[in-house]
Amino acid sequence: MRWFGRVLVIVLGFVTLAVPVAAQESVTIQLREQNGSGQSGTAVLTAEGDRTRVVVTLSNPPAGIVQPAHIHEGTCANLNPQPRYPLQSLSGGRSETVVDVPLSQLLAGQFAINVHKSQQEISTYVACGEIRAQLAPATGGGPRGLPLSAVAAAAVTGLALVAVGARLRRAWR
Repeated sequence: MRWFGRVLVIVLGFVTLAVPVAAQESVTIQLREQNGSGQSGTAVLTAEGDRTRVVVTLSNPPAGIVQPAHIHEGTCANLNPQPRYPLQSLSGGRSETVVDVPLSQLLAGQFAINVHKSQQEISTYVACGEIRAQLAPATGGGPRGLPLSAVAAAAVTGLALVAVGARLRRAWR
């Protein structure tokens, strides 16, 4: 019976390790200055079901000028010039948009957020950042765990298997 307690501790240890495993809820992308613009910042992408909220913030915004922003396929060094997902233009260095694509899909692909100097100078990029998965969310409450019911079911199943194994061991002695 003593080994049963040890096995129980091991099973509960595995169940505890499974709790923090889940998809990311939110990531922060660093937007790096381009073309000597003096503008850099962040884009915070937050999962909202099958959609993603994108909040872009840049330093040193030009006064009275809106700056177009988009999500493009590719990398900052090699952008597809055709935007994949348009974002609200930045005004005062900030924009907020909800795009019709899950965050998981953006993280699984190769995408970059690009900010332009102005509508008139659309070909001049002022900041860019590549959307990449992170080991841990940069914002939000941390990774979501498995539902408590799933953890409880795993624990009960593990204990049931240990009990069945103990009975079989006794029956074969």
